[in-house]
This record gives sequence, structure tokens and C-alpha cells, in this order.
Amino acid sequence: MYATLCVKPGSKRSGKIIGTHQKLDKAARQLLGRNLPVGKNFPTITEILRFEGMQGPDGLKRKSPGVDEPEHFIVPEDDDGVLLKYMQDHHYNLVQALKKGDRVRASFEAAWLAHVVTDGLTPAHHYPFREAREELLGDSDYIKVFGVELKGVTKGKSFAETMRRNWLYFGAGGLMTKHIAYEYGVAYIITPVPLKLLQPRDFTPDEAEHADCEKAFYDALERISNLKMYDHFLKHGWTTELAVETREVLIPEIVRAIALAWASAANQAKKELKEDAKK
Repeated sequence: MYATLCVKPGSKRSGKIIGTHQKLDKAARQLLGRNLPVGKNFPTITEILRFEGMQGPDGLKRKSPGVDEPEHFIVPEDDDGVLLKYMQDHHYNLVQALKKGDRVRASFEAAWLAHVVTDGLTPAHHYPFREAREELLGDSDYIKVFGVELKGVTKGKSFAETMRRNWLYFGAGGLMTKHIAYEYGVAYIITPVPLKLLQPRDFTPDEAEHADCEKAFYDALERISNLKMYDHFLKHGWTTELAVETREVLIPEIVRAIALAWASAANQAKKELKEDAKK
């Protein structure tokens, strides 16, 4: 999903124009606040959004393309565990930061955990993108303009090969073109929708109190992957049916999973603090 197209870094309007991650985070934080007393040490949405956009995973990809990039892809029927490891690391770090009362670190981990959850539940990220890209581009170098690498614009052994590879990647119907078209579509679908309408209607305080980050993610992943939404998009493009399903099913599922991931960390931190106090 897109997070670097908001008005400007740190703006109060971040995510109100185009910034899918920001808007989903806002919906999830609002949902969490209504259903779980997370305590004063849990970051506010303003603090969390400081580590989205250019300060988040998408920003890292722009600042240093190809260098230690977190790639949040998961093929549901062939899970390699990479995305789960990202999620576990951020969840653990969020718990530790909450225990220490480190609001800055907690804000960072909450933002990046939410980013992993969102990407992992996005249908376009369920396509074996990495394998397809490696097959298409191989180990080609990035083209540089004034010494700056252009993300995804690769250099072949000849001018013809360079043109062919980049057309298959960025051209009409190309690998990245389809991915971008899908995620832009999601962004435009949710842009005018109020936060409350992006939230699951059946979310309860009991669900938040007994939240399990991994279970919530994989339950949502199963429900979403069964819909085959990206397959539908690749065959038919954006249709009214797909747009409605995105707004009514996909987005509330993602918002629920983010809220439960944060709730799980808050609950775990509270539990461990109580256990430490008894020692």
C-alpha cells in the first residue's frame, strides 16, 4: 500500500488526501482506543504517524533502493516465514518499549508493525512478486541519474535489453505497473470514506482484551486470500464488484488486524510488568 503520498511529513492532514497506511493506522488507533484501555504509554496516532510515509518502510525504499529493503510479501499457500519474522520482531520490540515507557521507540515499532500487517494482508502482496521480478530482471544493476539509483529501472547488457526489461517491468501490463495500479486503486477507494466506515462493525472489547497478533493476522490472511481479489484484478482490472469488496471486506479486515496487533503488544507489556513487579 502507499504511505508516501500524503500532504507532507508530519502534517496533521497526513493520510487525509492519499496515504493508505496513514488512514488505516488512524482507523485502527481509533478502534483500539474505544475498545481497550491501552494506558498512557501507548503512542497516540500523531506519534505513530511520525514513523510512516518517508519515515517508514516505503520511505526507506526511496532513500536507499536495493539496500536492506524490508519486502513485505507473503504467498499464503507457500509461506516462507519472512514476513512473520518481521512481524514478530516489531511486536517484541513494541512490547519492550511499552514496558520501558519509551514512547519514541514504541511509536516507531507500532508504525512499522502496522505497516507489515497491512502489506501482508494486501492481495497484491500475495502474488509471488519477488520470484517473478528476479526471473525478469536477474541481477541487473539499477540505472543511475546524476549518481542516484532509480528504483526498479534496470540496466541490461545492451540498450535493447535495457528497454525490453524495463518495458516488461514498467510498461503497459508490466509486473510493477499492475502492482501499482492495484494499490492506487485501493488508495482512491478509501480516500473519501470516513474512518468509522473503514472499521469492522463487530469488533468488541473482549476481542481486544484477548488479542493474539499472529493468530489475528493469519485468520485475516486466510479470509482475504480465499477471495482471490488480486486474481480478479489481473483478469478484469478494477470493477465495481471489486471496489465494493475492497471497501466492505478487505479494509475492515486489515484495520481489525492492526488494532489486534497493537492490543496484543499492549496486553503483553501490561502482563510482563505485573509479573516483574511480583519478583
